[in-house]
Amino acid sequence: MNYTTGQVVVTDEQTTKYLTLLELSKAITLHRELSPLFHDLACRLKNLFDFSHLGVLLHDGSRNIMRLHLLETCEPTQWQAPTEVPMEGSIAGWVWQNQQPVVVRDLELETRFPVARSLINHPVRSVCSLPLTTAHQQLGVLNFWSDKVGADSSCHGGPKSSAQTGP
Repeated sequence: MNYTTGQVVVTDEQTTKYLTLLELSKAITLHRELSPLFHDLACRLKNLFDFSHLGVLLHDGSRNIMRLHLLETCEPTQWQAPTEVPMEGSIAGWVWQNQQPVVVRDLELETRFPVARSLINHPVRSVCSLPLTTAHQQLGVLNFWSDKVGADSSCHGGPKSSAQTGP
């Protein structure tokens, strides 16, 4: 990975990760509204993960669904993620209920989450879903969608592998 900071080019992956985290911290302090913040975060996170869309889904307890709160990308897109996802049979529902990340390297081979099959006809080939939780409450999930098979396998922080994580 080649990462430019001012006039210095950093090629060490660990240093790149730390610099990106520092930039994320700065971005969080600069923005007062969620949409510009997550747009900025999506662009900065591209230094860590290979993804095309970043989505935040929050749990709606009254209807027991996951509701898309925002969808961000660095490049313009025509794709719109589903605005509501059922708890049963969905990646987001499983991640919220179990508070564990799920990485799907290839949606065409996915059999654990029937709801995810609906994404196959869209520019989504792999997914990484991470729980969003405070110290007191489960909020929702942060999804990284990619149009490439296997692209999101590094989002859980470990080395890229052919194995899927989750249930």
